[in-house]
Amino acid sequence: MNITTQLLLLCTFLLLFTSCSSTEEFTGFSYDPEGVTVTSDKEITPQHRRTIGIMEEGIWFSNEASGTRLNDFYQVNDTLYRAVIKPENYPINNSPWYGFKAWSDRPQTVWVELAYEHGEHRYYPDLSLDGKNWFSLDRSAYRADTAAGTAQLRLDLGPQPLWVSAQEIFGTEEYNWWASNLAQYPFVKRDTIGYSHESRPIEKLTITQASDTQKHGVVIITSRLHPPEITGQMATLAFLEEITSSSPLASRFRNRFEIIAFPFANPDGADNGHWRHNAGGVDLNRDWSDFKQPETSAIRNYLIQEVKNNPYRKVYYGIDFHSTDENIFYPINRSIDTFPENFTYTLVDSIQQAFPDVAFAVEPFDTSSPITKNWIHKTFGADAVTYEVDDRADRDTLKAVARKAANLMMKLLMEDGDEPS
Repeated sequence: MNITTQLLLLCTFLLLFTSCSSTEEFTGFSYDPEGVTVTSDKEITPQHRRTIGIMEEGIWFSNEASGTRLNDFYQVNDTLYRAVIKPENYPINNSPWYGFKAWSDRPQTVWVELAYEHGEHRYYPDLSLDGKNWFSLDRSAYRADTAAGTAQLRLDLGPQPLWVSAQEIFGTEEYNWWASNLAQYPFVKRDTIGYSHESRPIEKLTITQASDTQKHGVVIITSRLHPPEITGQMATLAFLEEITSSSPLASRFRNRFEIIAFPFANPDGADNGHWRHNAGGVDLNRDWSDFKQPETSAIRNYLIQEVKNNPYRKVYYGIDFHSTDENIFYPINRSIDTFPENFTYTLVDSIQQAFPDVAFAVEPFDTSSPITKNWIHKTFGADAVTYEVDDRADRDTLKAVARKAANLMMKLLMEDGDEPS
């Protein structure tokens, strides 16, 4: 074999190797729009907050409440009205959040079509009479046009406002109520570590009974990076509530470990009814490399300064809660070294055994993408997982699964070995 042939074979080998390498620059998952990993600020178009009335019919629609989204509303014909829903900017993932209040001067039944720009209907409607207690729209009052990407809802309206939303509304007000109640425990501390684009606080909750000068393990929890992902938010709250419970296991765990949680990481997006992004027009779960957004940089800065550089804290695990159209775990590939080794796979197996009637999918990923769990692993060497909760999961079941997952995580971490060192 002559030298020219040898060089050609070597170049071919190097080309094949580099093209398959997990260190190749990540440009987005298959469902991501182009440019998602460019996380500098992008222009958004805020919705105009107002009440729109069809005065002749005495029908009124409003997006003036926090967490709602309605860009326009008008009458199509004698029997149909149209609610127009637009994203905060584009291109964007197909997570078209909608929400509004509707009422009429007199009792009447109307059909309302949900029509989207840059998206197709995804979320089955939830209703409420007070914005706090929610129930699903009756199936007989719902029809979806998958070809057009729209949906039509039959609404019984009267003088009392009816809330209509893609999922239950959970914004800053609801989070503050929940967090203030949890912070009444002496072992829960609530802090502000930074501020969003619109000056909303980025909050941290710590749960521990270990002293500052005692070596202890740390579990990092993040949630609500994407505004519409309400079931992931619900699972996060139930998970943390189990950690604060009075069970002997939780008490022992709090003496050896610390939960550092960021349960409401995108308050601007949530309160503005965004489909996917923060007020900077960016997907926060693609900003865990450049950290150009105030929310992710605040979390990163705290964890680097107060955890990585602290000899008394050792990160054992990380969970990033999300929502999608199924229950799915995204662990780190088994071939990648983590601490504890392959912990997620053991945890998921235990959860599946505890809930044999609940479907869970498991899809391992490498660590090349600039997402939360990968940054936790790269920074601390710890195992981490993205946990997606089914959008339409039964609410009681998802909370039971989350509480059991917290219970199993505590048990497995306590069994993992010696005191954190």
